Amino acid sequence: MNDTIRTTEEVDVLIIGSGPAGATYARTIGDARPSARILMVEVGPAVPGRRGEHTQNMTESARTAAQLLTQGPDAGVARATALADIAPGIDPSLEFRTALLPGLFPLDPSPRLADGEVGLPGASMASGVGGMGIHWGTSTPRPHQSERIPFVPGDELDAALDHAERLLGVNRYEPAGLSAAVQKTMAEEFNGPGLTPVTSGASASHWEGDTLVFSGTGVILGELEETVPGFELRAETLARRVLVADGTAVGAVLENRRTGETYEVGAARVVVCADGLRTPQVLFASGIRPRALGHYLNEHFQMNTFVTLHDEFDPATFDQDGGSLGGASIPFSDARPMQGGIVTLANSPYKLPFGDELSLSRLGIAVWYGAKDIQYRDAVEFSETQTDGYGMPRMTIRYAHTDKDRATIEAMRENSIRSASRIGTVLDQPEFAVGGSSLHYQGTVRMGEADDGKSVCDQYLRVWDVDNLYVGGNGVIPTATAANPTLTMVALAWRAAVQLVQELGELEVTTGATAR
Repeated sequence: MNDTIRTTEEVDVLIIGSGPAGATYARTIGDARPSARILMVEVGPAVPGRRGEHTQNMTESARTAAQLLTQGPDAGVARATALADIAPGIDPSLEFRTALLPGLFPLDPSPRLADGEVGLPGASMASGVGGMGIHWGTSTPRPHQSERIPFVPGDELDAALDHAERLLGVNRYEPAGLSAAVQKTMAEEFNGPGLTPVTSGASASHWEGDTLVFSGTGVILGELEETVPGFELRAETLARRVLVADGTAVGAVLENRRTGETYEVGAARVVVCADGLRTPQVLFASGIRPRALGHYLNEHFQMNTFVTLHDEFDPATFDQDGGSLGGASIPFSDARPMQGGIVTLANSPYKLPFGDELSLSRLGIAVWYGAKDIQYRDAVEFSETQTDGYGMPRMTIRYAHTDKDRATIEAMRENSIRSASRIGTVLDQPEFAVGGSSLHYQGTVRMGEADDGKSVCDQYLRVWDVDNLYVGGNGVIPTATAANPTLTMVALAWRAAVQLVQELGELEVTTGATAR
């Protein structure tokens, strides 16, 4: 690798990562300050087709090509080949292999576990323009009760969630036909005092005729290239480290992944939105290492149960409901720290990874997510000497279940059977998904009310003790959640970006000094 540093370029804002959080920062700043110079860098390649398009909207051949491109070190390798020897001594089963979705690559499928640890062997990431926002499932529930962040004023959080829904193009699908029958049944079973009522759920998607169109990262970025001439999205560019001078972030060292050339970019503000695992990695590589960095790692538990639908829920007996996603959502409550999703798979708009021989006409699935008991010892740690496929500090996951976690998992099992049995005959016992497979890694750069060693950033996502440095992504969420965190993550990024815009407004000219 060529370590020569070439002439520095200057920008107002440098954003590391092109997923939904980074896109939210870029869009918010660009809309408010269209004259700003905004550079967004992405370690992975550009994906053919419309920038930031969701892979579910692509043709099968285009989707396969895009997925092969975003597999990081496994780019271009068919998933079956990439997984051939992935988990010796951990889980060589089909369940484990399918937990790593097309378009992703594993962090460490063969971890060395300490006594009492379970690890996250399914932990995986995507590298490509749009980040995980071109692969995600588009579920966008709001946080409830203790999932909400207690030190963010409720009205401010609700306003941020409202804005996030607009950015993502969220729709709440009114139940009709079969989905209405399922929702009514789940409400009878699971509604009660102090419990968040059963709903039809929400999704960042919309119908265009008979086709369901999924929101990718591109819907957040919008027409930014046209409205903000100074915006640039630079693919295949690795952020090696943030540059800090006298306690202030002033830019970053970047590497051109095609040529190996490294160079500096000066910036008035630096935003790191690499994902829940790689954001703390970038900070660690930069020598920015608050006590909480990488710690309080949490990912909600996942359990799946397949059922054959009872006659009363036979899709053939209901009018075709083209405006619904066919199911019900049982939201998180403090008294029931989990979220359930009941989906009938007949005529599903999702491109499901099942073999042709498996009929979906009477198939349903109950998917439950449980909130993790958050503890400091659960962490992603970084090596001082070993590196990963990108030459960045090698990551190791430390992760264990507490007694509270085991009780939650058992309650999930009971609720999974309970919900599935109300609409059909359970085909198999509930399958507990391998750790890491939900892809929602939170807490690693968590926000906090005070700089007390238990958080990495403040409520506006400004890193403690380093001026002009922001973070974003699922890793900033400090609460234990069962709900998909994407909506909350985008809401927090928008709220932080508004604060950043106010700070930029105080600058008279474009700035950005290089660390000396």
